[in-house]
This record gives sequence, structure tokens and C-alpha cells, in this order.
Amino acid sequence: MKKLDEVLENRESNYLMPFFWQHGEEEGVLREYMKKINESGIKAVCVESRPHPDFLGPKWWEDLDVIMDEARKRDMKVWILDDSHFPTGYANGKIKKDYPNLQKLFLKIHQQDFAGPYKDAGIIVKWAANGSRDAVMNVGVEKSKKETSKFGLEDKMIGVIAAKIINSDEIDPDTLFDVSNKVINGVAYLDIPEGDWRIFTIVQTFDGGEKSTEGYLNPIDPKGTQVLIDTVYEAHLNRYKEDFGTTIAGFFSDEPRFGNVKGPNASIGRFDMVLPWREDLVEILQKNISEDVVKYLPLLWVNGKSKENKIRYLYMDIITKLYSENFTQRLGKWCRAHNVEYIGHVIEDNNAHARLGYGAGHFYRSLWEQDMSGLDVVLHQILPGMDKGYFKSCTSSGWDGEFFHYALAKMGASLGHMDEKKKGRTMCEVFGAYGWGEGLKLMKWITDHMLVRGVNYFVPHAFSPKEFPDLDCPPHFYAHGKNPQFRYMKILNDYTNKISHLLTDGIHVAPVAVLYHGEAEWSGEYMLLQKPAKELMQNQIDFDIVPTDILMSSEIKDKKLIINNESFSGLVVPYSESLPKKLIEKLLVYLEAGFKVYFIDDLPKGSSEGINIDKELRKLQEVENCKVIGLDNLVTDLKKFRYL
Repeated sequence: MKKLDEVLENRESNYLMPFFWQHGEEEGVLREYMKKINESGIKAVCVESRPHPDFLGPKWWEDLDVIMDEARKRDMKVWILDDSHFPTGYANGKIKKDYPNLQKLFLKIHQQDFAGPYKDAGIIVKWAANGSRDAVMNVGVEKSKKETSKFGLEDKMIGVIAAKIINSDEIDPDTLFDVSNKVINGVAYLDIPEGDWRIFTIVQTFDGGEKSTEGYLNPIDPKGTQVLIDTVYEAHLNRYKEDFGTTIAGFFSDEPRFGNVKGPNASIGRFDMVLPWREDLVEILQKNISEDVVKYLPLLWVNGKSKENKIRYLYMDIITKLYSENFTQRLGKWCRAHNVEYIGHVIEDNNAHARLGYGAGHFYRSLWEQDMSGLDVVLHQILPGMDKGYFKSCTSSGWDGEFFHYALAKMGASLGHMDEKKKGRTMCEVFGAYGWGEGLKLMKWITDHMLVRGVNYFVPHAFSPKEFPDLDCPPHFYAHGKNPQFRYMKILNDYTNKISHLLTDGIHVAPVAVLYHGEAEWSGEYMLLQKPAKELMQNQIDFDIVPTDILMSSEIKDKKLIINNESFSGLVVPYSESLPKKLIEKLLVYLEAGFKVYFIDDLPKGSSEGINIDKELRKLQEVENCKVIGLDNLVTDLKKFRYL
């Protein structure tokens, strides 16, 4: 009743913090906009520096001083976007200018095919590295000699590996052998056996990746993240230390990523790309595998009788943990140590959330150390009725409507429910770049779409004080008084704040959980999580999407899975050719405690780690509470087996 009384008495909290773009406008314009934002029922702004001409320079501080002054007078909060360029990771150019060795580092592969037998073959491998054709690179013999990339930084050859070819996309993993010690002056000297053979040259390089994030920090290297902290975070602390934890609420990271390639399709082993890397990654990988790991690196790109799944899972498992530890965690810890919060989101689009490229490899790990869960919806990604698969909009590749309608918001809200430090808070950047055709009616629909899925904090996109019309990603609220619907926007904002207030601080009630498919995608064939999510949602069965990491640290009580005060009667597992052995073992413990597990289409065929789990799979077949059923029968069987 307290919440209801607060809403009825107009005492609800604020759940809106729109982007407030900065271009270097004069003081009067900034003060007018802060007034209009406040009058529209909003008590916070997220100051975005992306279009500002002098970030961290005199004009930036002059403008931010004005915003801070207005915020103090109006009892408003200020969030600060944490970089000068989009996405986060540029460190205001400091990395590129002063610390080029902390730029993103990659691993690339060069492949050459030969027909054997060929005795005393001399294969030129030095071309795999950047640099002039006269440069020489040795592996094993003279490792101190290195090539130079276009950034003036050294390339390093990691290894030269040979393997017998099965077909153009597959090699025989049992024939892999390391010939690195046979390389002299950039030429590999070896006897090629009978048959068709492929020579793989593996190179560590700064050259490659996504064009738009060249010169960005390496998110798995703590030294790069520290440059971002020293450059951006510390600068704001030095100027506004007394406001930290009062007027300044925290910092916002916008779509940081691996950026080893452009786009959302960078699924390990399924896309031709350079891979995220750091200097000591061979040693880290080696600690987790008994054989020489360098020999198996080609399987990160090519298939090898399913033995590729093991190294791909190991690689993805390690780099997603490194991303969390060295990027998100360091920023989150700094913010909490200075009495502010750290929020934002990564790119989730079109299933990028469990991939490289646009993604950060693992949605839950990438956001775990933030103080709110986060996501965004822009560029017509969600439209009424457009939920049946890919549809064309303002992007050439189109949007996966099924993902955006049935998975995106549920992933975000699930994280908000499961992580204690998030306090049930899930933020969504909304309305962005839908164009002037997006009016209040569609905004209300999008808001409701998010509210019913558990999102309770909103970053409307955006207030732009630039002279109207600003062609940068409209619609823009207020727009110097030229947006005819702005006079009614307070009604929507009041509604959003009131409903968010009612839906915050409670305990989410859902009968089942759905397993996050990230690890399954890294280690074989898999089903996208939105497939079961759609079946459940269309039948009014609520759920949370739960990653393996959370399942490993949870418990069963009274036959229910307990996660941060949430409880679930069963777990739905999208089809997975492989799953981590530790997860299978944990599920067996849960099953024996009376919990129910529902595998769609089939049980796994093996473990992600490549460890034999035949014994565990037989047990799964024997346990009464473990069921296998087709996707189309998911809902009927959940009811039939009393999973609800």
C-alpha cells in the first residue's frame, strides 16, 4: 500500500534520465533545456558528450558547470556518458595518441594448402605478418625479430601448424602438428606427407578489426581501462568531487565491445575474422588444457571432427571472463569507491550478445559489475506485429524481430532480478532514431512493452539543444518548442514514473527459468533462447533467462531453484549439442533434489570442455524429473508434467 499511496500522492521516485546531447551551445540554451526537461516530469539527465567539440576541455567544463548548477537548483541527478566518442573505449583519444600498445590486440590466421608428398618443402610464412616483403620473421629460432603493423607496433608470430585436409572447411585434428621450430628466416622447412595438407600461420597483431573502433582500448587488458579511468572518470571527480553521490549519480558506458569485426554475426568458428587477444593469452589457455595449446589454435577458425568445440569454448569462456574482470569490474569498482554508480549497456542486437564483433561475448558477464542491468532499443528494432523473424527497416541486414520482442528485455530484466547489487533495476535506452514518425502513441507502446517485461528505468533518446532541425537520430524532445507533441510528453513521463515506481522493489514471480544459450553457441549446434521464450510469452507463462554462472552458485529449496529471492519450479534448456560438464553435474544434483529440467528436442551429446560425460548423460535419461520434448509441445508438456 505504501507504493500505491506514494503514487496517488504524486510522491513517486524518478525513473527517467534522458540523453542530453552537448554541442557547445550557449549558456541560455542549456538552462532553458534543463528547465524544460524538469517541467516534463523528469528529475535526471544523462549528459552525452559525443557531439561536443571540446570534451574535457575548457568549453566542456563551462557547459557542464551550467548543467550542474541547474541540476542542483532543481534537485535533479546527472549521469555522465564516459567517453568523447561512441562507443565507450576511445578514452578521449588518449589510447591512440599516448598508449598505442594498449589498443585492441588480435589473433589472425593465414592458410596455405599443399599437395603431398613433398620432401624438403620450403614454405614462405612470413607474409602472414604485416610489414615489408623484405622483412624477416622467425618462430622458435629468433623470436625477438618481429614485424611492424600499420600502427607502428610489432606483430608477433605465435605458431606455424600443419594439418591434413578433409575438405575445404575441415581438417583432421589428429594430424595437427606444430612446425614452428622449423621456421628459418620466415620460411618453414618440412616434409609434407602424402595427401592434401594445410599450413596455418598464427599471428598476433594490432592490425585488423572494426574500422570505427580503431585506436580503442583493449577491453581485456586492465591497463587500457585504467587509461579511461584516469582520463575521463578522474577528471570529473577532480572538478565535482563534492557532487559525487549527490547531484552526480554516476557514469554511463555506451555499447563497449570487442570490435574485432563489424556486425552481429561474429559467432566463434562461424565467421571469418581476427579474434580478440592479449599478450599472455597463450599462457592462460595453456593452464586449462593438457596438450600444447598452440597446436590447436587453428580450430578456432576451422572445423575438426567436432574437436574444435573444446578450444572454442575454452577461448570464449576465458575472454568473456577477462572482459568482465578488466573492463566492467574495474569501472564498477571505481564508481562504487567514489559513491556513484556505473550503468550502461552493450550491443545485444540480432543475437550479438553471445558473440564477438559488436558483442562482448556474454551478456551477463559483460554487465555483471554494473549497478543496473541495461539494454537499448533504437532504429525501429521493436515495432508492433514485427515479431516473426527478420524484417527490413533502416538497416540493410534487417532486425530479428523474434529476438527483440521475446528475448532482449527479458535478458535485461532477468539480470536485474538475479544480481543483488542491481536492486531489481533494469535500464533501457528507448525511442532513439525512430525518426519524426515516432509519436507519443508509439512511445507509450514501447514503454509498456518494456514495463511488462520487467524494465523499470528509462533513458529516452534524446534532448538535442542543437538548432532545429537536428538531423542526428531524431526524434528530439522539445526541439526548441517545435515538437508539437512535447506539450503532452509530461503525461507519458508521469505515467512511466508511476508505473515504474509500483513495479520496483518487489519480487518477480515466474514459474520457470530458461537457460542462457551463450556457452552452447560457443561449443556446437544450439537453439537461440528466443525460441522457447516466444512459446512461453505467447502463452502468458513468465520466466527469467538464467546463465550457467548463476546456476552454478544457486541452490534448491523445497524443490525450487532459488536465485536472489526469486524461485523457479523448473528449468527450460534450449537444444544444445554441448553444455559445460560442471553444469550437467549441477543439474543432476538439482534433479535429485526434486527440481524439474526440461530439455528441448534432445539431451546434449557431449560436454563443452570435451570431457567424457556418458555417465552423466545416462543419469539424465534415468531421472524422472528430466524430460525431453519438442519446442512445439513446450507449453502443453510443462502443464502435463506439472512444471507450472
